[in-house]
Amino acid sequence: MGWKKNTWLLSLLAALLLLLAACSDDSEETGSTDSGDDSSEESSNEESDSEDDGEIYTYDFFDASGPGEDINTAETTLGKMFEEETGVNFDIEHIVGDVNQKIGTMIASGEYPTLLNAEQSTDAVIDAGGFVPLNDLIKEHAPNLYKMYEPYWELMKRDDGNIYVISSGAPHGYRKPANLNQGAWWIKRDVLKELGYPEPKTLDDYFNIIEEYASENPQIDGADTIGFTALTHDWRFFALSNQPMHLAGYPNDGGALIDMETREAEVYNDKDITKRWLQKLNEVNDKGLFDQEAFTQNYDEYLAKITSGRVVGFFDYRWQAAQALNTLEEDDDPYNDYMGFPVVFDEDTKDQYLDPIGFTASPGMGITVGTPEEDQIRIIKYLDHIAKEETQKLITWGIEGETYEVDDDGHYYRTEEQIDETSKTEFRDEFGFSYFEWGWPRMNGEYEDGNAVEPPKQEAVASLMYDEGDKEFLEAYEIDTFTGAFSEPDERPWYPAYDAPIETGSEAQLYEQQLDDLMKRKFPEIIFANPSEFDSQWEAYTNEFSSLPYEAYEEVITNFVQNKAALVEGSAE
Repeated sequence: MGWKKNTWLLSLLAALLLLLAACSDDSEETGSTDSGDDSSEESSNEESDSEDDGEIYTYDFFDASGPGEDINTAETTLGKMFEEETGVNFDIEHIVGDVNQKIGTMIASGEYPTLLNAEQSTDAVIDAGGFVPLNDLIKEHAPNLYKMYEPYWELMKRDDGNIYVISSGAPHGYRKPANLNQGAWWIKRDVLKELGYPEPKTLDDYFNIIEEYASENPQIDGADTIGFTALTHDWRFFALSNQPMHLAGYPNDGGALIDMETREAEVYNDKDITKRWLQKLNEVNDKGLFDQEAFTQNYDEYLAKITSGRVVGFFDYRWQAAQALNTLEEDDDPYNDYMGFPVVFDEDTKDQYLDPIGFTASPGMGITVGTPEEDQIRIIKYLDHIAKEETQKLITWGIEGETYEVDDDGHYYRTEEQIDETSKTEFRDEFGFSYFEWGWPRMNGEYEDGNAVEPPKQEAVASLMYDEGDKEFLEAYEIDTFTGAFSEPDERPWYPAYDAPIETGSEAQLYEQQLDDLMKRKFPEIIFANPSEFDSQWEAYTNEFSSLPYEAYEEVITNFVQNKAALVEGSAE
């Protein structure tokens, strides 16, 4: 009898274990799409996974957005606060070398860090099944995150109805920036001062300034002057290839121009605007003004070259050259800094360098497959904590009384001392601004109380950000801010078109890769060619281009633009 009782108990225990295993298997299948109810679900019951067990959980986060110091988030002021509030921190590893190669190795091995920002390889990771769907995780465990991204919920979904990554930047209103963070044609301030503060409006104006200065100053601080350099390394090649699009008066929609009326996409890499631009660079090179190392230098070498002060001018997005430009701003010489201009081909062209309100669903951070469900929940709750408005204010403004103040009307501002302190790279790294300001869930625009999300867009801050060196140039060009000469962006409900998901292995994806290979191979030959050979070099390039499946790419972008515009305009009605 006792033997039978023990057998029965063992059988019952086995059955319970099987039941628990089955439940666990079911709960880990997070691939279901929305049930149709887009309201944020808040459980009234205390979930066992939400209980604070007092332990600290550390997860790996691989960030392919750019180089940086590998660090644990808890080593920063903000990260330590978040650890104390959530019990979670992250070991951040930044990309070194080729992004596609690094992410390709992850895909091939099936081994991923727990949290991943794959940048331009995001689609490849999704297509390989590398990310877990986030729909249910967000709705069940992250009400603040859902609230932040609710206006863009449908835009975040892939064709299968799932959301795999959370991008940085959910617009809530528009504030024109006081300082540039996007594309511009930069010229060293010392050059502008020496030549009497010329204002380049066209591409010819811009290079005339460079030519005049370089001819009179063949060396800067004992080193050979570089008239114009370009960023071409790895995936950042777009800093070069995007230039004709901007010169023609278009914003950064990526590899295609979007017709404002028909909302149809057209590639421009074989069009007259690209020929006109390449011919200008060919002419610039023939005059000895184009950097001969532009196509061989890596990203770090490019930044170091700008920091050295030898470069008269370059085109780039300020966020991408920020490390070099910030370093120059922190020294005591305001003439080492650069000033950006909205250069176009023709004076009657309206520039569109400032971004309109736009939401990008990718790239972003995602939780990878193989992550246990309890860890998925902890991570999404950490991101939910990040998404709280009070946390967002910590990430962008810092701590009241230390890095900003509040006046009697509730308006945020910074003193001159606080502006100076929060502008220093060392302080920004230690506090955590450098690591949390971008890449994580982030609002753009305005908070609910009317304060700007980003301090430089708050008038009370912008007015104090400029030192005497800045004011000299603002006054010379008769502008109040360094975006004063830039046109307001036109409304583009699809913006940006480069956010269109491209299926791995598709003709559109094949076009992107083949075009990238073609440009990286042929653009140096075209730019460095003898001017007498330009036409033949251009013809050779366009002959190869004509065989690429560009129509498939145009179709994908057109469908994306028209569908996204319909969703955005429909939600606004």
